[in-house]
Amino acid sequence: MNDTPRAEIPWQTQAAIYGAGVFSFTMVVISTLVMPLWAVQLTDSTFLIGIIVGSRYFLTLILSIHGGALMDRLGTRRVMIAFAIVAVVTPLLFPLTSLLPFAAQISAIILLQMVAGMADAMVWVGAQALSGNVMQGRRRYIGRMTSIVRFGAFFGPSLFGLLWDNTWQSMGIWPAFICMSLWSALGLLCVLKIPQISKEVEMVGTAPVCLRDIVPRIADYRSAFRLIAIPAVALILMVTMVRIGATGIQSSFYVVFLGEVNISAAVIGFLIGFAQLIASGGSLLASPIARVLHPHWLTICAVFMTVVTIAITPVLVFDAPVWVTLFLLAAAIGLRGLCLGISQPMEISVLGRAIASTEQGKGAGLRTTVNRLASSIVPPLMGAVAEFVGIQNSFFVMGAGLSVVLICATVFVSRHPGLGRSGDV
Repeated sequence: MNDTPRAEIPWQTQAAIYGAGVFSFTMVVISTLVMPLWAVQLTDSTFLIGIIVGSRYFLTLILSIHGGALMDRLGTRRVMIAFAIVAVVTPLLFPLTSLLPFAAQISAIILLQMVAGMADAMVWVGAQALSGNVMQGRRRYIGRMTSIVRFGAFFGPSLFGLLWDNTWQSMGIWPAFICMSLWSALGLLCVLKIPQISKEVEMVGTAPVCLRDIVPRIADYRSAFRLIAIPAVALILMVTMVRIGATGIQSSFYVVFLGEVNISAAVIGFLIGFAQLIASGGSLLASPIARVLHPHWLTICAVFMTVVTIAITPVLVFDAPVWVTLFLLAAAIGLRGLCLGISQPMEISVLGRAIASTEQGKGAGLRTTVNRLASSIVPPLMGAVAEFVGIQNSFFVMGAGLSVVLICATVFVSRHPGLGRSGDV
C-alpha cells in the first residue's frame, strides 16, 4: 500500500496543477455561498431555490464524461484553457439578468448556472486527470493537492461573505460577481502556465480541433461506464455520491437555514471556509492513516461522518447564547471538513490507481458525473422535502437517505473479495 519510489515531480509542475485546482474548486465553494444568498432575495419558494442552486450541476452531469474524453483525446491543457476562459466570462453575465422579467430572469440564471458549473468543473476535472497521469495517482501528491485546494477554499467563502455583507445593500450583486470573474481569471493564468513548465502534461499533439472532435461520442460514454465493472471504481462512485450529496445539503439549505436564524453572510462564509481549512489538514493526514486503515474502509468511515455532521445542523441551533451556537456549528462543520479532507484524496487515489493512464480523463469525468448527479438531485429534492416537513426536518430526512446508500457501499466492500483487503487498492 506504500507508494513505490519514483522520480520527483518538479515543483513548478505541481504548482501549476495545484493552482488550476485551487481556483476552479474554490469557485464551486464560493458559488454555494453567493447563489443561495441571492436566490432568497429573488423568491420565497424553497423548491425554486433548490432548482437555482442545483442547476449549476445539470450540464456537468450530462457532459463530464465527454469533457474527460476530450482531455484524453485532444490534450488536457487545451480543454482546460477553453473552459477556464468560459469560467472568467460567465460570472459577469449574472447581474445582467436583473434587466429581464422575473420568469425570464430565473430561466437565464439557471442557464448561466449550468454553463458556469460546467466550466469550473472541467478545469477541476483536468487537474484531477493530471494528478492521475503526471503524478501517477500517488497519495503524497494527491494529498498535497487536495490540502492546498481546501486551504484555498478557506479564504474564498470568508472573503465573499464579507464582500456580500458590505456591498449588497449599497451596490447590489455586481461586486460579488465581478470578483468571481477575477477569481476564475487567476485559475486561467495557472492553466496557461502548465505547458510552459512541463511538456509531458500536454498528453496529445497540437493538431487542429475539428467539429467532430467536440461533438459527444456514444463510444466515449460506453467506455467510461464500462469502468464501473472495476470493483474499486464502483465503490468510489457509490461513496462519492454520498459525500457530494451531503455537500449538496451544505451548498443549499445549510446557508438558507442559517440565514433564517439571523446568522450573517460573513459568519456563514467563515463556517464554510473553516471547514475547508480543516479539510486542508485532513488531506495531509489521509496518506498516513491509510497505512493503518485500508483506503476503502477509511473512505467509507470518513464519508459517513460528513453526512452525520451536516444532518445534525438544526439540533445545534437552539435557545442558547450566540457564542454557544456558533461554537457548536463550528465544531460540527470543522469535523465535517476533517473527514472531507481525508476522504477526497482517498477517492482520487483509489480511482487513479484502478484506471489505466490512457483513461484518466474518462475516469475523472465519470467521477464528476456521479458528483454532479448528487449535486443536481439533492438541492431540489431537499427543497421539495422542506415544502412538506420544513427545512429543519429536511436535514434529518436527507441524512437518513444518504446513510442508506453508504450502508450499501459497506456491504459491497465486505462481500467483494477484491476490496478492503491488505494489499488491495
